[in-house]
Amino acid sequence: MSAEELEPRHLKVLLIEDNPDDAFLLERHLRRNGFTPEVTRVETTGEMLAVLEEATSPDVVLADYNLPNFSGPAALQLLKSAGIDIPFIMMSGAVSEETAVESMRAGAQDYVSKQNLTRLIPALERELKEAFARRRRVAAELALRASEARFHRLVEAMPLSLLISAASGRILYANGAAERLLGYAPGDIPSGIVTLDSICPTLNETYSALKGHAVSIEPFETVCTTTSGQKVDVLIGVALLNPESATEDQQVAAFIADLTLQKKSEELLRRTEKLAVTGRLAASIAHEINNPLEAVTNCLFLLSTAELSAESRGFLELAQKELDRVAQITVQTLRFYRRSTHPSQMDVRELIETVIALFESRMLALQIKVIREFETNVLVLAHDGEIRQVIVNLIGNAIDALSKGGHILIRTTTARHWRSGRDGIRITVADDGMGMSAETQSHIFEPFFSTKGITGAGLGLWVSREIVDKHQGSLRTRSRQASSSRQGWTVFTLFIPTEIDPSLTTES
Repeated sequence: MSAEELEPRHLKVLLIEDNPDDAFLLERHLRRNGFTPEVTRVETTGEMLAVLEEATSPDVVLADYNLPNFSGPAALQLLKSAGIDIPFIMMSGAVSEETAVESMRAGAQDYVSKQNLTRLIPALERELKEAFARRRRVAAELALRASEARFHRLVEAMPLSLLISAASGRILYANGAAERLLGYAPGDIPSGIVTLDSICPTLNETYSALKGHAVSIEPFETVCTTTSGQKVDVLIGVALLNPESATEDQQVAAFIADLTLQKKSEELLRRTEKLAVTGRLAASIAHEINNPLEAVTNCLFLLSTAELSAESRGFLELAQKELDRVAQITVQTLRFYRRSTHPSQMDVRELIETVIALFESRMLALQIKVIREFETNVLVLAHDGEIRQVIVNLIGNAIDALSKGGHILIRTTTARHWRSGRDGIRITVADDGMGMSAETQSHIFEPFFSTKGITGAGLGLWVSREIVDKHQGSLRTRSRQASSSRQGWTVFTLFIPTEIDPSLTTES
């Protein structure tokens, strides 16, 4: 027998007993059997409650069945009501089988006769061990619940989306980040309606690839669908949570990172780099164009001194104006769409007519009819070369949309801007061509976006909007794509204020 087993064990006993002699005999019996008892004897409910409220609870409760002012069953009920897990052994001088059974049913761990204390020590040893095991089990369960709660709070708080699904594809759990990313209300995803396939078909394919081969795979980029049908670029990592289980019982965890901002940043960087390259190329080309432009200008000057018919001189003047515009565009290109420094009074109707004259032969060949609806001439203070460039882009795009002929409506009206309240002129360019889809309309003002294949640079409408913004105006579009059952059309609406507000003007 070890020294540890020979050393007396401390035992704190709550004794429900009215007889001091019986209490003395009980304490002596405990000492003889290897305990160092600390016995607290009580005879009433109040005394028992006072002991139970102490900082250190008793190790065991030993209770006489009958007392003058108290009883063992009442003490047992009081202990149960307090919710304290302490071994309770009923004791009595005369034990009937019926009394013992009733006590055990009420919750006592054992029933011992005072005349046969030899049964007390084995019962006490057993109950102390079971109580210790119960306390360890409860402590482990509490620690587990606390750990699960911490993990749940961590998963809910993390910005990374998490989905856990069954082998069938039904989603069992989704954290808050996943619900926000996919647009679902709290609790909707794990309701059984939403599956991996409906959110991201690639996830189902990935899970099939995991079965029997790997616990996890390298993260991959794909697309998820939100509850509104919107596509979201994401990075997904997938892992089996219980690979040792049968296939039908396996669960898969999908960690999802939203790549929307990253994709936008990459696209912005790509466009910025393309714009920088385009700017350098445009400046180089514009520089090379200057020399032949000067030669053509000289030729036109010499031609203007010759004898010409009125019609020829009209064409010569038109050529000179367009050459001046080319020269101005060249200067603008060298500054890469910086505004000219001096705005001037501009007759909008006259400007539009010169643009129509440029396209006249092309429109005649394509059997395109121009419908003019011009209001009384209005002068606006603007950079006429830049506004001309906008009108050229709008009419040129309308012609491109009418490859099989049709109509172009050009309308000018005095107007007031709906947001700023400033007076100005509204120019409408409409065609009954092929129209545009909603997807195309959402991109037409982006640099390098074109529907014309290799013939389009994708800069016309972008530059046009930049010019309009600098003039403190607005450029908007509406369109309907043509189909077998309906006519297509496109309408561009350009608003230019009568005068530029100097307080809003910033030189580039």
